Amino acid sequence: MVKTEPEYSQSLDDLLRRCVGCGLCLPHCATWAETGNETHSPRGRLLLLGDMLADPNPETQAAYADAFDLCIGCRACETACPGGVPFSLLEHGQHLVAPYTDRPSAAMALINRKLDSQVFLSLLQTSGRILRTVLKWGWGSTWRRRLDKAPLNTGQLVRLLGSMPISPNNNDDLITLLDRLVGSASNPAPGPDFSGSPREVAFFVSCANLGLLPASSQRLVAILEATGHHLLPLENQGCCGALAAHTGRPGTAARLKRTNVQSMVALGSDDIVVVVEAAGCGHHLKDYGPEFQDRLVDATVLLGELLLPAMREVPLKVVYHDPCHALHGQGIFEEPRNILKQIPGLELVEPEEAEMCCGSGGAWGLLHPEMSNRLGRRKARNLKLSGADLVVTSNPGCLGQIADGLALEAPGLPVLPLMDLLWFALFTTPKKQGCR
Repeated sequence: MVKTEPEYSQSLDDLLRRCVGCGLCLPHCATWAETGNETHSPRGRLLLLGDMLADPNPETQAAYADAFDLCIGCRACETACPGGVPFSLLEHGQHLVAPYTDRPSAAMALINRKLDSQVFLSLLQTSGRILRTVLKWGWGSTWRRRLDKAPLNTGQLVRLLGSMPISPNNNDDLITLLDRLVGSASNPAPGPDFSGSPREVAFFVSCANLGLLPASSQRLVAILEATGHHLLPLENQGCCGALAAHTGRPGTAARLKRTNVQSMVALGSDDIVVVVEAAGCGHHLKDYGPEFQDRLVDATVLLGELLLPAMREVPLKVVYHDPCHALHGQGIFEEPRNILKQIPGLELVEPEEAEMCCGSGGAWGLLHPEMSNRLGRRKARNLKLSGADLVVTSNPGCLGQIADGLALEAPGLPVLPLMDLLWFALFTTPKKQGCR
């Protein structure tokens, strides 16, 4: 429950006054960039919040529900704001209008509540792969475009299928994909031999990665071990709780927080950091409290601050997409780029509107399928225009959203988890050409 004491309202007023209406946040806001509607911008939403605080009645809140419900929560406005206006103000507005926002259909509500279930996600991955294979067999590489125009397009279900995160299910498929891009054949290799003293770290398993991208998670584990990390089990951990919090299940989110806090406390020494694979999970876990800010570390940060072992040459032009929960939520920017810059032969390029959200937003994309679809295609067009051979990112929601956008705008441009590309550079070698 949001506080309503006079001093709390006064603090909200003080924070609102930080906004000077400069508009520097607007070009960074995905919903404003797509609609051009001022009420879909951070500045416009703050003005509406001021109205609601001045006139706190249900009619005002109901009238402004759409503006706040459409906010993705990417926090790009917070990064861009010179006055330090916190995103928590927009969250407060979302809380006020929550009773007046449209509810999802019964089917989508059920799916949203299952998105943090590993069993459901594993089933979704298997069935999704089968259905995509059938569609590709019948319609070829343009299957996604044709599905978008098909009479059976129900919006949300098509978005669920199209934006489901998928990466190569085994190492051979990954090698085949990257060999095609590189233009040469490769052999699996044992990887670097670490001879120093290993550092003990715990690995937080993301339910989305484990359910939808299990092979990629295994590749990250191999990378961590090859770079001198001894992985400790995080006993009895659960889902981070982000999706529960974002889909109206505060009780479930609180229960998961208690479980995970106990798991991290049971590690003992504060020197043992907890490595998080998914940027969305890391951002939510750090909100558990200030005592976890330094203990939790994104995998790209842990590896991006290292001098990585010698790697094979990967002559590709690569563009990296920053997940909002990494860039705006945790201030992660240089570290993933440091990883890519250490891969020999790789050229790193930057896209236009790099700081703008791809339109995934966890469950947001399923609740607003048409807007999410347009934002995904906008992101895909910018990534294509970068001239890259390959897109990489480090969050499962972004991976699926960008894959869907590329399938519609640039079917030949692949997207992979960053750690898949790093694994290829560490654990394969080019085949030697035979002598004639």
